[in-house]
Amino acid sequence: MRRFMITMFLMHFLVAPAYPMTVEEAVQHALKQNPDLQALRLEEDIAVGQLEKARLLLISNPTIGGNISNKDKPEEAGGGAFTNYGFKLSQEFEVAGQRGTRIHMAEKELARVQSGIKDRERGLISDTKDAFTKVLALKKKNGLTREIVQLKEELLGLTKIKFQAGDISGLDVNLAEVELSKAKRDLLLNEREYRESLFTLQGFLGLSPDRSFTLEGDLPSEAPSLPDRAALQERAYTLRPDARATVFEVEKTKAALKLVKKEIIPNITLSGFYDRDELRNAVGLEISIPIPLFDRKQAEKKEAYAKAEGAKIKSDGLKKTIEREVEQAYSDLASAIEELTLFQKEIIGRAAENLSLLNLAFKEGKVGFFEVRLAQRDTIEAQFAYIEAQTRTQLAVNAIEKTTGRILK
Repeated sequence: MRRFMITMFLMHFLVAPAYPMTVEEAVQHALKQNPDLQALRLEEDIAVGQLEKARLLLISNPTIGGNISNKDKPEEAGGGAFTNYGFKLSQEFEVAGQRGTRIHMAEKELARVQSGIKDRERGLISDTKDAFTKVLALKKKNGLTREIVQLKEELLGLTKIKFQAGDISGLDVNLAEVELSKAKRDLLLNEREYRESLFTLQGFLGLSPDRSFTLEGDLPSEAPSLPDRAALQERAYTLRPDARATVFEVEKTKAALKLVKKEIIPNITLSGFYDRDELRNAVGLEISIPIPLFDRKQAEKKEAYAKAEGAKIKSDGLKKTIEREVEQAYSDLASAIEELTLFQKEIIGRAAENLSLLNLAFKEGKVGFFEVRLAQRDTIEAQFAYIEAQTRTQLAVNAIEKTTGRILK
């Protein structure tokens, strides 16, 4: 008894209890803990650093130089040695407004990176919701499969009773035993698929496989309302972060092209100096300007122009992609709503009612084993198909939210 109490005590404190999790909690957990998203967020720090650099008042640091030398005096001057020395301070200045353009380009790059992170979050939210939906569906299928196993066991028991009474043949008993074995096999397969889908969800959440939790929620029992297609298209163009990211990319490449054109104008370097020798002290100011005779940023201009055109082409292509995605998501949702409504109104209730009546008739000896077996198969297939319809509906809702950024109620 003492050993048993110690064992129960250790199990209570060492085994992690399963905690419930809703889909909203799963999404928030994924946004905080997903390792891929955490790594992507570091790119924002890089862009912030580039913006801070662009905002520096001067792009280059001042340069200080000096010289020192010993010089022998001529004999007529008394001979001996004299030390010459000098100092020089130089600073390069941009004169064509490159700093403002560089700041503008860095700001657009930061906005592009932030939109890219938001777009990754959009994809992660959708992936998490899809994985959550599939786990819920498999959990529901497992429950249904267990009910089927129990139903097959009851049918086998009734079949054996009727066989002993001489009402049916031994073939019916064998078929009932085969049906029960198939149901148990299906239960094992469904449980394995459920575990695999749970591991997939844990991957999106950034959880280790040993973390135990249960999902709270259910598949949609009511068909959602079908939104306006034109409104979905407009919202997708306006609010999708990847669309905004391409806009920022176009603006950044335009600024980069403008910056290259400004960099053709040479910078001015101003230098202040002080020199001292045995005859004099000299203080002055020097100015130097490189002559853009050979290098006029020809390659940089071509590269910047190509990137600007590429960004524009990418932006136009994304608009067409968004249009196709919205059309596909809208079509899938409309089809799923129609299918789910059909199941709710006509199929599920009638199939369950028919099975109940046939089971009662089988017990009373009014129908045979094969009629009940066919009714069970039809009802089971209808129930599994209903779960699939519910799953497709929720996945279609998730796709609409991902494609347009709109949360459907």
